[in-house]
Parts: sequence; structure tokens; C-alpha cells
Amino acid sequence: MIQFLGVLDLLAAGLLAGTAYNLPLAHGLIIAVAVYLILKSLLFLMDIGSLFDLIGGILLILSLYMTLPPILLFIAAGLVGLKGLMSLFAS
Repeated sequence: MIQFLGVLDLLAAGLLAGTAYNLPLAHGLIIAVAVYLILKSLLFLMDIGSLFDLIGGILLILSLYMTLPPILLFIAAGLVGLKGLMSLFAS
């Protein structure tokens, strides 16, 4: 189960990086992954990684309606992606 969440975190990191490059991404996919990140962050609220999930989800939703600085999206993608890699290789 933890590995599945890691794969979804890596997908979220890819979407964050894709929005930094202004790639044409499906809005439904972005909203679904953002809602996943926000709900997961609220579920595991006491973990510091949950803060990264919450920020990543909020940035994904904001990126649909406004242009955000790419460096901000890259930093969030790196943090969510690193957390996803750690979850993917957890035993």
C-alpha cells in the first residue's frame, strides 16, 4: 500500500514539474491528484511530509487558474517526488 502511495506521489511530482513548463495537461487529472494530495495530507496531519503534500495540492489547484513562478513549482515537485521515492522504497 505504501508503494502505491509513493507511485501517486511521483505522479503528483511529475504534474507539478509539468505545470512549471506550461505543458498541456488534463485538468481533470490535475484536480484529481491535487484532491488526493490534500486528502492524504489531512489524513496524516502530524507528519512533516503531509505539509509537503498539502502545499503541493494547493499549488496544483492554483496552477490551473494563475501563473505561478516555475521555481516554486520545481521546489514543490522535488519535495513531493523525494517523499514519493522514500515511500516507494520503504519496506
